[in-house]
Amino acid sequence: MPIARILRETAIGETRWVAFDPTGRPIALHLERLSDRQRRAYLGDTLDARLRAIQPRQGGGFVELASGENAFIRLDEGHGLTEGQSLHVEVVAEARRGKLARVMKATTNATQNQDRDTRWRMALPDAGSVSVEDVSIGDGEITAAWDEALSGSVTLPGGGTLHIQPTNALVAVDLDTSGRNDPGRAAARALRINHEAAHELARQTSLRNLGGAIVLDCVSPINRESGIKVRDAFLSAFKSLSHRNVRALAPSAFGLMEASVAWGAAPLADRLLRPDGEPTDETLCLESLRQLQREAGVQPMARLTLALPRRAHDWMTASRLDLQRQLDETFGARLTILPHDHSKPDIFQT
Repeated sequence: MPIARILRETAIGETRWVAFDPTGRPIALHLERLSDRQRRAYLGDTLDARLRAIQPRQGGGFVELASGENAFIRLDEGHGLTEGQSLHVEVVAEARRGKLARVMKATTNATQNQDRDTRWRMALPDAGSVSVEDVSIGDGEITAAWDEALSGSVTLPGGGTLHIQPTNALVAVDLDTSGRNDPGRAAARALRINHEAAHELARQTSLRNLGGAIVLDCVSPINRESGIKVRDAFLSAFKSLSHRNVRALAPSAFGLMEASVAWGAAPLADRLLRPDGEPTDETLCLESLRQLQREAGVQPMARLTLALPRRAHDWMTASRLDLQRQLDETFGARLTILPHDHSKPDIFQT
């Protein structure tokens, strides 16, 4: 499916991109944070590395990247490498919660890590000619896309809900048809709902950067012929959105459709949220600063104070990114940031 629009929101500390399909639905997100620039390896980066350990039983070894991260590299028999050796690698899957990044030997010796956003755009289907539109901080479309990608549930176009629950082993997806009243016979209704759910699951997999094993609990009744149609709908939809490798099986006798999607960029939730679903200290800080920047734009002459939750304020201080200085350079010395002991930020005039 071709990309129709790409929006970019640039704020202090982070920049967010969203790609939309021709119907206006978001299908891919990209995030770059100031804190990541020196310590995080992005998908497609080529980096200098040192082979720390070879683990034949695991079919590879562990390398230390120039970014400071450790990563796993798969090695064929007769690879000829030795521990301690320097090499150039390319990141093929970013680190995610509980998992190291994966790399492969780079085909060139160049270390080219500029324009990561361009690399992301070029990986989108038919996006080469789509220009990027810069939007104001707090743009509604960007915010809605981000909220959707972090939500545990999404509403199907025809009614019903997909509940998406990543676990350590797989991504479990439940299809809830409460409140939906499709006409026709039971088998035809089930096929229509499952087909729609397969299409939506493909979009959500792309939007959220999900990977690994994904299991969709389909609506019954579903026979072999209908199951093949549902599987093919998922495969066709996902391949139109992403170049990642994907495989899928028709739903089993228990109505479970299993898919395997290659990992690429880290899941958005892994980067933005803690395991308990609450925002990380960095996410809370940058979201609060985004609210402050939005208010400063709306009130260009006002002196404003941001009361920042203490854990977010502690992160800002420890990060040494000098975010207050960046605010002063953009808005003048009229914005103040103070810690407070509440869980939510507060902005007020002073």
